[in-house]
Amino acid sequence: MNTEKILMSEVATLYYKENLTQQEIAETLHLSRQTVSKLLSDAIEEKIVEIIIHDPPKDCKELEEQICAIFGIRDCVVCSVSGRNESVHRLMTVKAAVEYILPIVQKGNQKIALSWGRTIQELIQNLPKLSTAGNTVFPLFGATDTEHSYFSSNELARKMADKLDATPKCAWFPYLADSDEDSVLLKQLGYYKRMQDMWNTADLAILGIGNTEILDIFGKTFGYSDIHCQAIGDIATHFFDQNGTFVNLYSNTLCASVDNIKNARESVAIACGKEKAEAIAGALRTKMIDTLITDEYTARRVLEHS
Repeated sequence: MNTEKILMSEVATLYYKENLTQQEIAETLHLSRQTVSKLLSDAIEEKIVEIIIHDPPKDCKELEEQICAIFGIRDCVVCSVSGRNESVHRLMTVKAAVEYILPIVQKGNQKIALSWGRTIQELIQNLPKLSTAGNTVFPLFGATDTEHSYFSSNELARKMADKLDATPKCAWFPYLADSDEDSVLLKQLGYYKRMQDMWNTADLAILGIGNTEILDIFGKTFGYSDIHCQAIGDIATHFFDQNGTFVNLYSNTLCASVDNIKNARESVAIACGKEKAEAIAGALRTKMIDTLITDEYTARRVLEHS
């Protein structure tokens, strides 16, 4: 071993085994602090030091089986995560969702109905660029004028279609009509009827689960109702209480119905976060969801609400 590698080994031993700080090592070996830092980096690159992370034992399979049994859903994917950082949890959940969804879309000729929200936006960002055949992506509801990019239904559908080399179909009508009369007229439009045909025959519905945050956004955008406080979350703008009973906050909405989503060949919900556990449990009780994808910490909290 040459002199440089011997020095790397000495520095690594003092740092990793003797728990000396880099400054203490520098003073002991009469080196600069910057040199010690570089030697530690080089030791890893030269395989003198190998870092192995041993995660604590995880039994996510048991969590998956419990959620399926208690809530009566078809499938559940619980991803194992290290640490308690919720941004990491969401990223790992999204990556698990990508792995789950890719084999479905790669088959081609899929009608993909898309929800909205931060998690859906992150899912799209993490999708690889693919060349698929015959897929169509479309939103589950009409457009809103909210400034949040993750609530721009048509734009999310277009971005996902770009990732999959699929055909985007946009909802060229508002989510909420101004009146009963406007609702009737809008539903006569060819745009609406074609979108309704796609809602009726969706192969895959990709869903987020909203909590009180979306209730506040909708309240500020469309107004609060007397029964607003009963709702704890939503699936594709269908609001529900903790028992999974639907709460009709707004009339004249132009969106896929509960039955449309239930009748999709598969409906996959992607959600995580301790603040969403109650909403996820309520969403599972609506029977709109076939498959839930979440992380282990959220799964445990959801079971607490069972």
